[in-house]
Amino acid sequence: MKNLFDNQGLFQLIWKWKVHLIIVGTIAVVVSAVFSSPYFITPLYKSQARIYPTNTTSYSEESESEQMVEIFNSTDIKRQVIESFNLEDRFEIEKDDPFFQTKMLRKYNDRVQSKKTEYESIELEALDADPQIACNIVDSIIIFYNRKVQEIRKQKHAELAESYSNDLKRKVGEIDSVVAKMEVLRRNYGMLEYEAQAQQLTQGYTDALARGAGPSAVAKIQKKLDNLAEKGGEFFRYQRAMEALEIQRDTINRRLDKALSLVNKKETYTMVVEEPFPADKKSYPTRWLIVLVSLVATEFLALIALFLIEGMSKPKS
Repeated sequence: MKNLFDNQGLFQLIWKWKVHLIIVGTIAVVVSAVFSSPYFITPLYKSQARIYPTNTTSYSEESESEQMVEIFNSTDIKRQVIESFNLEDRFEIEKDDPFFQTKMLRKYNDRVQSKKTEYESIELEALDADPQIACNIVDSIIIFYNRKVQEIRKQKHAELAESYSNDLKRKVGEIDSVVAKMEVLRRNYGMLEYEAQAQQLTQGYTDALARGAGPSAVAKIQKKLDNLAEKGGEFFRYQRAMEALEIQRDTINRRLDKALSLVNKKETYTMVVEEPFPADKKSYPTRWLIVLVSLVATEFLALIALFLIEGMSKPKS
């Protein structure tokens, strides 16, 4: 038996059974050509696009391109595509099938794919029996991606805006509290502006003494100086606290305005460097490859069978 597997034995076997091998090979070619024809295998056309993410930020250790692939592959995007193009009809999957979702997603993953290239771009491709539908699917996925990212960013900025709004309310409440305390000091002790009042009252008191003002005028100025000495420090602290609170309020206000503007901002989050277009040549199946593989496999099996036949037919020594 082992002699059949050397080169000489192999060539002798092929030559001996050449007619049969030719017939078997011809049949394999014809059968594979027939069964790989459009009558048995629906030809599929591929449309693809090459895209870069833009106007986005990374929310984790993943790159922006990796996040784009994650969103492309999200169930939400897939369901939008399935519903928009009635893919259950194109995939010939019944909605009442108990495994409808599983079969639809498996078929979708076979027909629609996205992957990151070595240059950080994303290659998005779709296969369909109609080349225009394949092109439309790629276009729609890009549109759905922009909407999805817009929703995510809108939600994020809306949450920030709500947080800033709450901070602003708290800060305004703190300011109102300080204003109320300062108003009490203004009303009861005549406090207006600590540093200016201290300078003016001191100067006024000195001038009054210098020009020999009456006791009542001096006493009036003295009373104001006493009030300033008693409550001036407290009023001064309120003034400084008010200045700090107003700066904080203005900062929060700016951040709130920015967040609100981003909530309503319309942006595109994809830069398409290769536009999809309807293919004029099918991508699947590759008939010549099917025929070749079928021919090689058939001839190989035929040779194995002939080796066995020859081995069994040899007389035992």
